[in-house]
Amino acid sequence: MKKRFHTEHPSFRKYISLALMIVFGYLFHVCVMPYLKIGGVTPNLLYALIGIITVSHGRLCAFWAGCCFGILTEIMIPSVTFFSLALYPLTALFCSFGFADKPAQRLEYERSLRKSRRQITPLARTVLCAAVNTLVYNAINLAYVYISGNALTSGHYARAFTDVAATALLTAVLMLPLRRLIFGRWDHLHPRLWLDGLRQKRRHHRPGR
Repeated sequence: MKKRFHTEHPSFRKYISLALMIVFGYLFHVCVMPYLKIGGVTPNLLYALIGIITVSHGRLCAFWAGCCFGILTEIMIPSVTFFSLALYPLTALFCSFGFADKPAQRLEYERSLRKSRRQITPLARTVLCAAVNTLVYNAINLAYVYISGNALTSGHYARAFTDVAATALLTAVLMLPLRRLIFGRWDHLHPRLWLDGLRQKRRHHRPGR
């Protein structure tokens, strides 16, 4: 009965896992992550989770996760007014266009025009999405510091790139168990199996069949 439920309602598991990642992710971000520093910089757990959600759940869920993180951060950790409130959902939405899975209609349209390009594996897209999100966040932070009249030093740039690298590393560590929680199995994570599935889809939609 349990197996049948998850088979017939796969979206239920995904939305439950999304809610759990948002709630517990924020709690870990404010309670645990300050004690886990790399080079004096705390990895951004929220952007690591946004990268995972972008690839596993899609653009809309990534945007809503960014909104939730932005609202919670704005209320509980106030800094510049409306900075976190606007930045988290906007960066999540911006990066989702490049790293989220394309809709089936879009893929079919590209195949019909023979414009389909080589697809990057979901695991690589997850790490890249989190890194780009963090890079954009730090770039806007540095721009604000400069506009405020403060001189940018090598320490500012070093902290920014350390944050990007640490967040990417944290994403690589978390994405496997979290994707296991979301999908309920390990087989879709293997790059060879993913590529085999992609080749089968391409052969199935090849013109003349």
